[in-house]
Amino acid sequence: MRVLYISNANAMAGASLALLNIVREMQKRGHETLVVTPTDKGPLPEKLAKAGCLCIQINMRGNFYPTNPNPLFYLPRLFLMLFLNYRASIKLKRIIHKYKPDIVHTNVGPVNVAVNVCSSLNIPHVWHQREYIDIGLGYHVFPTHQSFLRQSHQEGNYNICITQGVFEHSDFRKGVDKVIYDGVFTNANPFPPYVKEKQKYILFVGRIHPSKGTLDVIRVFCRFSRKFPQYKLLIAGSFNRQNRYVAECFKMAEDQNMQQKISFLGERTDVYELMAKAAMLVVSSPFEGFGFITAEAMLNYCPVVGRNTGGTKEQFDHGLKLTGKEIGYRFLNDKEMLDAMYNVVETDCTDMCIRAHDVVVSSYTIEHNVDQIEDYYNFVLKDFKHNKKVF
Repeated sequence: MRVLYISNANAMAGASLALLNIVREMQKRGHETLVVTPTDKGPLPEKLAKAGCLCIQINMRGNFYPTNPNPLFYLPRLFLMLFLNYRASIKLKRIIHKYKPDIVHTNVGPVNVAVNVCSSLNIPHVWHQREYIDIGLGYHVFPTHQSFLRQSHQEGNYNICITQGVFEHSDFRKGVDKVIYDGVFTNANPFPPYVKEKQKYILFVGRIHPSKGTLDVIRVFCRFSRKFPQYKLLIAGSFNRQNRYVAECFKMAEDQNMQQKISFLGERTDVYELMAKAAMLVVSSPFEGFGFITAEAMLNYCPVVGRNTGGTKEQFDHGLKLTGKEIGYRFLNDKEMLDAMYNVVETDCTDMCIRAHDVVVSSYTIEHNVDQIEDYYNFVLKDFKHNKKVF
């Protein structure tokens, strides 16, 4: 099988990591893969090249309105997005004609260039829906959210949703579209050891952004620190000091005299080690699509304090269904987050950590993820061939 994957990002966020995992495992199984990336620079193209995957560069943008309300930037950015995506569609048609993939697979929901091209060329398109686009990312799809729904539900397009919540949010089609949880780790690597003696720091992993709720964690930690002053907050994720939201986070730490207790680490390559030793990981995203870091923390026996929404809630619910007990601490507001943080440091979380680790091991392997994706590709090819005459 020959699959052309579309990625609009080069950084190694959750979606890119999931794509890299899929491509590597597909290649192991003898499938041909080709990946379209925005440029040949950045971690994703470099890792794909090391894996022996052919990459082709097409600059395309997410199909949503600019987030900057300043009229000096708004219209130029909107027209730039439309122009780049129009040009990308022309280039993508040429690539498809040259490489003749059996399936084109777009890795994220807000990118619609490939679905339009595939419809015009009459080949099957798989669209990986990883986000609550409107309520999770806060984006407004161009021209309307209804246009996105029409595209995602049209004949010849097939959707993979990373959680049941994403599936239900956009009313995807039973019997056609599919829920497949992401693969987080491979069975080929040994499991990390359990570190019982946790260090006195709370961990936040992710970029500093409203969609990750970073400011919420800082605000609650300042209250938590009054009762447990010996703990620190480590924030591991990319940031730009010029960004207004990032500036707010730094200012809150300064206003509360927490500069010595809150560390902005930037991107790290030792996240698993940080997780294994952390007193807890806090996941504060208002609506996480799936939540790689939640599963990764549980894999590393780290207690998780997570917002009871989106993919975080679904992972907790999945663990509760499998084991009959909670695998993390849930919250919906600042008070509940604070209470959960108190519970973690005041109780023995060993059983919960082991239970959560076992749930991840049984549910979120890359091998199981690609087993399901392979099966879905076969379904897509069969269904598309059967219905081709009506397009």
